[in-house]
Amino acid sequence: MRNNWMNSLSLNQRLYLPLVFFVVILFIVFQTLSSYKYIESEKQNLVNRITILSTGIGANLTAAIQFDDVITGQEILSAFSADPMLVSVSVFTAADTIFADFNNTDKLHSSANNAEELTLKKQGHVFSKQHLYMLVPIYMDETELAKMKIVVSLDGLHALQWSQLKISFYLLVILILLSCFVIHRLRHWMISPIRQLNDAMINVIHFNQTEMVQQQTNSKDEFSKLINYFNTMIIKLNQRESKIKHTIVQLEYEKAFADDVISTVQHALLVVDHAGHIILANDSSSKLFHDSPQALLSKHICDVINPSDPQIFQQSLQNALLGKKQFSHDLIKAVNANGTAIYQLVSHPLSHKHQTLFALEDVTEKSLAEQQQHLAAKIFENSREAILLLNCHGHIEMVNRAFCHLIGQKSSKMIGKYYRSVLTDTDNLPMKKDILMALALDQQWQGECLFYNRNKKITTPLHLKINKIIDSETNDSQIVVLASDISSAKEAKRLAYIAQHDALTHLPNREFLHHYLVEKLTLPRTYVMAVLFIDLDGFKFVNDSYGHEIGDHVLQIVAKKLMKSIRQNDIVTRLAGDEFVAVLNPVKNREPIINIGERIIDSISQPIHIKEHIIHVGASIGYYYIESEDISGIDNVLHCADMAMYQSKMQGKGCITEFNQVEEVECM
Repeated sequence: MRNNWMNSLSLNQRLYLPLVFFVVILFIVFQTLSSYKYIESEKQNLVNRITILSTGIGANLTAAIQFDDVITGQEILSAFSADPMLVSVSVFTAADTIFADFNNTDKLHSSANNAEELTLKKQGHVFSKQHLYMLVPIYMDETELAKMKIVVSLDGLHALQWSQLKISFYLLVILILLSCFVIHRLRHWMISPIRQLNDAMINVIHFNQTEMVQQQTNSKDEFSKLINYFNTMIIKLNQRESKIKHTIVQLEYEKAFADDVISTVQHALLVVDHAGHIILANDSSSKLFHDSPQALLSKHICDVINPSDPQIFQQSLQNALLGKKQFSHDLIKAVNANGTAIYQLVSHPLSHKHQTLFALEDVTEKSLAEQQQHLAAKIFENSREAILLLNCHGHIEMVNRAFCHLIGQKSSKMIGKYYRSVLTDTDNLPMKKDILMALALDQQWQGECLFYNRNKKITTPLHLKINKIIDSETNDSQIVVLASDISSAKEAKRLAYIAQHDALTHLPNREFLHHYLVEKLTLPRTYVMAVLFIDLDGFKFVNDSYGHEIGDHVLQIVAKKLMKSIRQNDIVTRLAGDEFVAVLNPVKNREPIINIGERIIDSISQPIHIKEHIIHVGASIGYYYIESEDISGIDNVLHCADMAMYQSKMQGKGCITEFNQVEEVECM
């Protein structure tokens, strides 16, 4: 029976059952002895700790015992409450009476039996199942005054024993797992080779797999010899498959050729022979040449591409077919059904086939885009406007030649710098706030500013156009600044202003009035105008009495009064001396003309205070009412208004007269 039972076990079971049994028995014996010694040590430590505690408290009790001070004794014994394991403490005097006692109300205890009492008197302590009983004498000058009978709970010791048991259990589990690991390694060294050999033989028999068994060690035992024999058999079987492997190599060689053809399959692919005739074309070639791949076969590649310069292409093609120099992203101009096209051509020799692979891509749009980009770069660099490109952080990314000339620095010294370090004299804070607000709202701003060139020490007026460009995909932004030098325009404007304005009063002069009336009278009108000729009364007396300096000051004050008296769309000009002309444009009827004229007369007649002088002047006004259909010339209009003004002076000055009410003869 025993032999049959053993024979029924597997090799694994025969290996690990005795080992596990031996390890478990050895662990139990060792752990039992270790736990016993540990518990005994803890018991002795408990006795020592209670002895030290009770000795110290007993020393404090000597005075209370001598004076029979029970209350003090009770207070001293309350110090035992610091140790939660103490159940009760009783102090017996020499007369064997209880002097004081301490009881832990949370702990219950039973009295020691007779046998334990005897042992307690002999040894001074004794352990029961649940408690430790101790007798600790209290000495004074080597004389025993009393004894303390102490009862200590062993709940902590029992908990420690239970903890030791759990730890032993965990260690046993770990030891069993470790034993399993050792068994696993033994299986790897002994059983695995046999199983591996068995599986390999099954694969050879059933699945026709001829993989060799790898030896895990270099040992020369029976297992290794058996594996070597098996591997020798596998080698002989593999020799029968050499022809199949040779065929696989041939297939891989053909696959490499196919990979070369497919490597650029996104382009039009043409495989040509040594004479340049197409022997293979892919589907993409039909999109490029508008013909089916079958129709392209046997055609010459030059006829298919149709280059604009056939002679140069033929020479390059011949070099590629002979393997001298291949096409490497060369651009070929050709003519196709849509007109002129640009192809990018790459060639690759297929030496084992004595053929050449051509990959073509239509880059017409890309080439045109590059040309436009190159043209834009030229325009940027040669623009007369100074151009500055900033990133979203205010650092300079690009500048053109005009900007370098304006700043007086090279572009290499400005690229990458913060714009303030280059344009410090232009950075005006109020203007900067307006620019940032405009860019945030409308992505653009334009205006004027002054730039001081520190190198040339000159100030240049600039007209700025600032645009914020935002990339819709990345949401990144850039700032483009276009600056134009408007020095010439400013100077021309200044000269034009001087030419058409009176230097003393800054009112428009006779030339300005002439151009203004030419524009208004020659163009078709649907509204009515009025020309007022104003002459100062008493101004000659002012010049003769106070001098020309006071007279000039009076003219300046009168000019300001005239500007305040007219409407926003009207103009006032100074012809000469004390003569002024106002053009009211438009007027509905004569009433507003009379009102404005009276307002002018009232304003001018007010006393003028200059230094310590009080000066009085007046005004006489004559006006000409110009109907919409009136085609009178400028000279005639001014003459008529002048005549009306003289009529006002003849009527007593300080009044306004319309020319149309003057006799026709007087106008003539």
